[in-house]
Amino acid sequence: MGLRSIAAFFAQKRPLPVHRAYWQGVPLRRLTSLLIAIFCLFGMLGCFTDLLDQGRKPFLTVVCWSLWSGLVAVLWILAYFRDRRWLVAVVLFWALGSRMLSAAMHRLGPLPHPTPEYGTRVATIACMILSFAAYLFFMGFMQREGSRAVRMQTELALAQGIQTTLVPVIDSRIGRIEIYGISLPSAEVGGDLVDLVVLPDGSLFAYVADVSGHGLPAGILMGMIKTAVRTQLFDLPTPAAVFQRLNEVLPAVKEPHMYATCTALRIHRPSTSEGCRVEYAVAGQPAMLHASSDNSVIRLSDQQLPLGLLAGPPYTGHDVELQPGDVLLIATDGVLEASDESGAEFGLDQLERFLLEQRSQPLSYIVRSVHSALAASYVQDDDQSLLLVRLTS
Repeated sequence: MGLRSIAAFFAQKRPLPVHRAYWQGVPLRRLTSLLIAIFCLFGMLGCFTDLLDQGRKPFLTVVCWSLWSGLVAVLWILAYFRDRRWLVAVVLFWALGSRMLSAAMHRLGPLPHPTPEYGTRVATIACMILSFAAYLFFMGFMQREGSRAVRMQTELALAQGIQTTLVPVIDSRIGRIEIYGISLPSAEVGGDLVDLVVLPDGSLFAYVADVSGHGLPAGILMGMIKTAVRTQLFDLPTPAAVFQRLNEVLPAVKEPHMYATCTALRIHRPSTSEGCRVEYAVAGQPAMLHASSDNSVIRLSDQQLPLGLLAGPPYTGHDVELQPGDVLLIATDGVLEASDESGAEFGLDQLERFLLEQRSQPLSYIVRSVHSALAASYVQDDDQSLLLVRLTS
């Protein structure tokens, strides 16, 4: 939580909610049909007021107030959705403009009044024409934007397929090392990454990365990180060296407010019946849990900045010795910060209890137990990823 807060504090800009981003980003030419429909819809107010007066208002007065009502409605919609700082100006414009229009109509002097029967008929026909026009323009807007939405859904489905390829479920046993990892996105496309690479010297490189944000931008950056990591592994670097290179590369290929947290392991080949050495580094993620055969759990953590956020001191790594039966567990914030109806988070303490109670169970069983507990009582607001490593006898 602390490093996440630091990252958010230093972020240069924050993404808008989806609905605000749409209205602020869509070109005005694409809103033309919608604005005309709104103009026609609210333009009927002038005709309605005439109908309430039984058609006695002068035609010029009805036309002027109808045009004015439609114009104010269009300005109000534009200010509300595009830039709310203009709302006060629109209110003032409406108040002053209404007074000026009333004064102008008064200066024109007495205007001819139609008969109630004729005035009512004209106002009714005008309402019908304006409502029909509003319907046509609304339908035109929805048809065009609907086509765009279908196209975007198709592209999103392709992106989901690509993510499935990039972040498959890891279920491997290599020698005496068992590894199981899975990532459940909170949206159609997630930003979490769980990966395993067998290095040329027989060691294993496993890591969990968590890209800030959700959706397609996070998924794209996640794919970049996976490619960058696998490219670096030809040189057999330590986890800290991988972090250092990523921190140098990421700022040039991402939005300023985006960053990634990561926990990486390099698992060396164990000897015949003894333990094995694991190099690890943690950048901005919660502590990794190390459950030993004596039923104790140690939290392995490090206070290092997330990747791609700031140019800071070099990243450092640590070593841990795995003994037969030991289990390492890495969980992202989406697991630990999931909250129930009362606002209580799942938390690292509860995850420790799950690990201690089920340490001897298959790794996939432990993961399913955690996910079942989360699905039963907790709301998923973020991607949920877990990676477990066990050294067998």
